[in-house]
Amino acid sequence: MKNKNYLSIVAAGLCTPVGTDIYSATAAIRSGLDHFRETHFRDTLNQPIVGSLLYDYQVWGPARLIALLNKVIDDSLANIAINKENIVICLLLPEEERLGIFPQWLSIVTDAILPRFHKSSIALCRGKAGIGEALPFLQRILSEKTTHIALLVGCDSYFNAETIRYYTNTNRLLHSENSDGFIPGEGAASVAFTLTSNNNSKEYVTILGFDTQLEVAHILQTKLPLRVKSLSNAIEQACQRSNLLLHDTQFCMSNANGEAFYFKEVALAITRTLKEKVEHYPHYLIAKSVGETGAASSVIMLAILSEWMKHPEGPGNTGLIISSADSGERTAIILQYQEVK
Repeated sequence: MKNKNYLSIVAAGLCTPVGTDIYSATAAIRSGLDHFRETHFRDTLNQPIVGSLLYDYQVWGPARLIALLNKVIDDSLANIAINKENIVICLLLPEEERLGIFPQWLSIVTDAILPRFHKSSIALCRGKAGIGEALPFLQRILSEKTTHIALLVGCDSYFNAETIRYYTNTNRLLHSENSDGFIPGEGAASVAFTLTSNNNSKEYVTILGFDTQLEVAHILQTKLPLRVKSLSNAIEQACQRSNLLLHDTQFCMSNANGEAFYFKEVALAITRTLKEKVEHYPHYLIAKSVGETGAASSVIMLAILSEWMKHPEGPGNTGLIISSADSGERTAIILQYQEVK
């Protein structure tokens, strides 16, 4: 293998409805637990909508997002003795165009977080699509030695009346009249990265390769059939950059949210890119435990696996992460953990 630098996870923070720290949340998700409850939101038949809500946080709007962000950032930096002014942070936040999300809210959130960190820090208000831009940014920042530690932080919440109404009216939300929909959720996660070489990456969960492609046959359009071309290409490119084939990985984890479209897409893409038949290739879904978490979902997956892959009963030492955005962005990430003997 060529001498190469990798993004390695040195710490993580997690706050979800099934656990408000990295250890409890990971254990709950590993066990398949959830915290789905009837909310005060109602569907078109006046039936309660089921959601995955953080009941401990009684503030709303931008203050809710800021509280969640501060929690996971503090957790991920608890054992890192570096001033925040010397740490670059990349925030992943909801899309500006999402109904119920106001641009001034996002400005309030970024103004509350970014000034405490390095001047190169950025916020990407692109929802699930943000991960495809965030990883190259973090790799470049660390390669240029702007900082030795960089944070990737995601936060999102679907519990807003206008947001719930939009996804209900467009038959995207799971409710009494729609069985093919997602359960709204919320949460935040933070992952601290450093750059490691081949020789010193074995004690960390490390990103070996990643790639992002744009799918034109996405869920928001109705003219084109499901093609899976872009996701298949993203997986192949991520594997190529990792010097692996997909059958060298032991599992897949995705942010497929419960809609049949995304289940079919992931299943077809994996079938297409697996060059050799494998006996067992599990597909783990974080939405089964926490619902749809939008911009936070990709960081939640990274945080979970940074802890779970180190466990004696983990999913495997090499895995695939898939992040799919409604707007068509498809990101594939190859993760690896090698235990130090």
